Amino acid sequence: MKKIYLFILCLSAIAAGCYKDKGNYDYVDVPAPVMSGLDSVYHVMSGDSLIVAPVITLNSGPNDYSCEWKINVPERATTDDYFTRDLRIVYGLGAARYTVLLKVTDNNTGQKYYYDFIISGQTAFTRGSLVLSGDAGSTSLSFIKPDGTLQADIYEAINKTVLPGGPRQIVQVRNQFYMNQITQYWLTFGGNEGGVLIDANTLGKVRSLKENFYQPMAAARADYFLRNLNGTTTAIINDQLFMGTFETAPFGSYYGFFGVAVNGEYKLAPQLLQELTENGQAVSHFLGFDKEKQRFVRFLPGTYLDTTYTVFDSAFVPKDLGMDLLYMEKFSDNDIYAFCDSLGKTMQLRFGLNWRDGRQQFNAREMKKFKGDSLVTATTKWAVSPVGVFYFSGNGKIYRFNPLNEEIRELNAAFGGKDITLLKIEQNGNVLVVGVEGELHILDTSVGHFGDLIRKTTGIPGSPTDIFIRE
Repeated sequence: MKKIYLFILCLSAIAAGCYKDKGNYDYVDVPAPVMSGLDSVYHVMSGDSLIVAPVITLNSGPNDYSCEWKINVPERATTDDYFTRDLRIVYGLGAARYTVLLKVTDNNTGQKYYYDFIISGQTAFTRGSLVLSGDAGSTSLSFIKPDGTLQADIYEAINKTVLPGGPRQIVQVRNQFYMNQITQYWLTFGGNEGGVLIDANTLGKVRSLKENFYQPMAAARADYFLRNLNGTTTAIINDQLFMGTFETAPFGSYYGFFGVAVNGEYKLAPQLLQELTENGQAVSHFLGFDKEKQRFVRFLPGTYLDTTYTVFDSAFVPKDLGMDLLYMEKFSDNDIYAFCDSLGKTMQLRFGLNWRDGRQQFNAREMKKFKGDSLVTATTKWAVSPVGVFYFSGNGKIYRFNPLNEEIRELNAAFGGKDITLLKIEQNGNVLVVGVEGELHILDTSVGHFGDLIRKTTGIPGSPTDIFIRE
C-alpha cells in the first residue's frame, strides 16, 4: 500500500512539472527619457523671473508627459508645488538654497522619473559688506557692493527712520542645524533702546530688542551679543546674561526670544567667551568677567556658577583680580589671554580652563606687564588672529603683537592721525579691516605682509564700529 501511495506522488510531481506556464514574460525595457537643458543649480534674484524649461524626449512612443515641480521650503515646513511642463515663476523666496524635485510622468506607460536640482536665491544684499557706523547722536547702516559702490544710510532709506546713537555690533543670525543660512542681523547701539533685528535679505526691520522679550523691557542696554550655532543669541543686556530660547521650532514666532536674565549677583563686563561640548553641537560653558567685583566668573547655559572653580598655579588670583578687563580672547581652552588695566598700567594674563563635563579647573599661568603698555590708550581697539597674534591700536596707529616672542611691530598703513574705531580680522587672518572716521581700510595681513593697504572706502557716515562681510 505504501508503494502505491509513493507511485501516485511521483506521478503528481511529474504532471506538475509538465504543466505549461501560460504567463506573459515578454518584458520590454523602455529606456528613460532623454533630458537636456536642466542645470544642477539656478541662481536667481528675488523678484526676478525664474524659468526652468528642460527638453524632455520620451522613448516609449508619443512625447506625452506631465511634470510636477516641488520646491522644498524648510522655513515654512512645506513645499511650493507646480504642475506645468516648464517651471515659470516670479521668484519670491529668500536668499537661500532650496532643493527642487522634478517628477516626470510618461503618460504612455505611467512610469515616473525623478530629477533634482537647486535654486540659489539671492537679493541685492546677498553679497557685499554691511557697515555699522555713526556717533553719539545717531547710528548708520551702510552697504558696500562687491564692486565697491557705497550705499550709505541704507537702513534709514529702507525703514524711513534713524537709529539711536552709539553704534556697537552687527551679529548674524544663522542656524547651522536648520538650513544653515543667514536669515537676520542684530544691530546694536547705545542707550536704552539697545538694538534692532533686521531681515538679512531686505534689511527691513523685524523688531526692536525691547520687543524680543517675552515680557517687553522698559530699557534694554545691549552691552555685548554673541552668536549661537542654533540661530539664537547669548547677550549681555543691562550687565546681565540672557539666553535666546530654542524650545520652539526654528521658524516659530518666539524662537530666539529672551526670557529673564540668568539668576545671580553679578555685573558683567561687555565681553564673553564660550566653549562648545566635545561634539561641537552645544555650549559647554561661558567665561565672563564681573566688572564690579573684578573677577572671572563661570556660567553653564542658563546657570550662574560664580567662582565655583578650583585655581591651579598662582600667577594671579582670578577670584579677586583687582583690575579692570580691557580685552580677552582665546586660541584654545589651554591658551587664553586677557589684558587688564591696573591703576593705569596694562597687564597681560595667560591662563587655561578645564570646565567640560563638570570639571572646575582654572590654571592661572602667567601675569606680567604688557610690553605694549605705553602704546595703549583709553580708546584702544583689539583684535585676534587665528594664526596666534593680536592687533591693537593706539594714537592713530596699529600694532601687531606676537605673544610667543613678545614682538610688537607697527603696521605699514597710515590713517592720517585719525583715531581707530574698528579692528576686525577676516579671511582667517589674511585681512584686517580698520575703521576711522568716514573711512574703511582693508589691509593685507597674510604671511609676509604687515598691513599693506588693499583698498579703501570713503564716505562712511560717522565712525565705523563693526562690519559684516558676506561673500
